Amino acid sequence: MAKTTTGKKGGAPRRRYILMATAGLHDPVLTRPNLQPSAQSVKLAARPAVAALAATAAAPEMQVLDSIRDDGPKLVTMGPEAELSLRLNVPGLKIVPEVFYHRQWQRFRTHMRPVVKATAKAKAKPKKSGRSATRLSAVAAAAPATASFQITVTDQTNGRPVKGAHMVAFTDFASRAGAEATTGANGRATLSGIAPNAALERVYVYAPAGYWGHFAANTTGARQSSLKLQPVNVKDPILLLPQFYAALPMTAGAGVTVAIIDSGVDGSHPDLPNVAGGLNCVSDEVRADPAAAANWRPALSEGEHGTHVAGIVAGRGTTSGFRGVAPGATLRAYRVFPDAGGGASNFDITKAIDAAVGDRCDIINMSLGGPQKDDLVEAAIARALAAGVVVIVAAGNDNRSAVSFPAALTESVAVSAMGRAGTFPDDSIGTSDISDPKGGAGNKDFVADFSNIGPQVDITGPGVEIVSTLPGRGHGSMSGTSMACPAVTGFAAYLLATDAGLRQAQGADRSRQLKELLYSKCRPEGFGRDFEGFGLPAP
Repeated sequence: MAKTTTGKKGGAPRRRYILMATAGLHDPVLTRPNLQPSAQSVKLAARPAVAALAATAAAPEMQVLDSIRDDGPKLVTMGPEAELSLRLNVPGLKIVPEVFYHRQWQRFRTHMRPVVKATAKAKAKPKKSGRSATRLSAVAAAAPATASFQITVTDQTNGRPVKGAHMVAFTDFASRAGAEATTGANGRATLSGIAPNAALERVYVYAPAGYWGHFAANTTGARQSSLKLQPVNVKDPILLLPQFYAALPMTAGAGVTVAIIDSGVDGSHPDLPNVAGGLNCVSDEVRADPAAAANWRPALSEGEHGTHVAGIVAGRGTTSGFRGVAPGATLRAYRVFPDAGGGASNFDITKAIDAAVGDRCDIINMSLGGPQKDDLVEAAIARALAAGVVVIVAAGNDNRSAVSFPAALTESVAVSAMGRAGTFPDDSIGTSDISDPKGGAGNKDFVADFSNIGPQVDITGPGVEIVSTLPGRGHGSMSGTSMACPAVTGFAAYLLATDAGLRQAQGADRSRQLKELLYSKCRPEGFGRDFEGFGLPAP
């Protein structure tokens, strides 16, 4: 939904829109003086019908908040009268609402959000979710206030308590009834509203950095009261990403620059020495403090996502042994998710795409999406392709729903998520993602149950329990088309780096050739057209 503010003296609410040219991303019509950012509101001509009703009516106002270059899209705030006046007086403009897109990891699956239920005594409130990438949320069911059970979570190898493990227990998964709690320094947490012997349909434990999570079905609180989490080993031979791409050289992707349009990247992580810089594209933050433009580091809320994505593309750990698909590639971080949390504005995403093209990035990775088509982002992606930049986008995590936007655009490379049985512990959360159709050697491969599907899917990629970098010096597992997308991006960087002729090509011909080369290197897994497109990119 668009942001709104109250109009003056209780008038109609002002909403935020983006002004763009009717054709293309940049156009001289957007260079008009009254369409440039200003601290003052711009007076617009009143519509004739309004003037006829009241000759003394004040002209409607519009404030230009931000601009992507002088001749580029403008973020504005205005009321309905100003919008209508602008449509009438400047026909060369297209006025689109500001909308927001979300990270495509399991935590943001809409049908997994908390549902607050009222009981006879009080309304249960969901607790704030923590930092895990694949978290589901539950609310307390109608149960006696005294009912509760305690869990203790420890390290499987040394028995030490694990702080920050978040447990979600569902008594009724379909209605999201249950409870959740996070362990403290002593490794203990209490889940209120559920008796120890109550039947639990599903239990998820989302682990802090360095540990695999835990999943159990058809159990009780008493059976889950003492849990031991297995540490993550980045050199473990069972890991899915290395099974596909470990044979690529450490120089894979050399000379190729990849834009990570996401929640920011921790460039100080020892396994990400190839992050060459970036830009904070969150307009509200930069407008409040121009120095914030340099804050492309992880967002303060839910910021680990971008660092995990970056590691999948091009992690290069000389000490840890961790590596991504194309360790030789150069990364640039464009932060579009705000420090305050929530979604990324289509204006900010467009600013990031425009900046990535201007910085001569070769490939753009966008592990984000939303439910509706947006003219602004579509125009930005079209401009990127015209400049020779391929845009690879996560298909979405809405439980086999239609491919989300902007992955659904024909210009994008849309990526679904697959997994492989045996590439994560038997009791980890990845077990809950196994679903038909099956395929691959030995029928061990599957399309994740959360992955969106449809005729817009171009490729499938490894996206279940993928181990990668986390802010600080850590590593951890995440699942989602958000993880499959950068795996495909890394492979595309590898292909581009090895084709000298393609690297010399320019414009739309270059982006078309790279997409065709990428598709030609895909191996069908047997999932079917709408699940995997051309298949799985493989050396």
